[in-house]
Amino acid sequence: MAESIPADPDEDDAVRRVRQQNAAFAELDRAPAAHEVHGPVTVTVCGERFEVPLTVPDVRAALPERLRGEFDAEFAAAPPNALGALVRKWALEVIPGDAIDRVDVLLRAEQQAAGGSGTAAA
Repeated sequence: MAESIPADPDEDDAVRRVRQQNAAFAELDRAPAAHEVHGPVTVTVCGERFEVPLTVPDVRAALPERLRGEFDAEFAAAPPNALGALVRKWALEVIPGDAIDRVDVLLRAEQQAAGGSGTAAA
């Protein structure tokens, strides 16, 4: 009989957070785009303040010069239904922290910009 591998609580927590983040982004994607974002959104996550770019021009301006050509090429070739995902992808490049925490910051900024009071996974 094969031995089972004990559960890793940290891994289980990371999986739970990623699932919550994915569900929250899906909900934001389904919501009507009745809000306009002017400039980066400032959010506080775990007591730390972040300026999060949520528009194509703001994300581009926040990127290091060496990444802007790749950014421009991806947006030039993207179909309209991929623009939101590309803004998220590139916004994550300028948010400090580890991957899962950067997603929390981006999620909080998008929720705030959409006028929601939802919170990112903590």
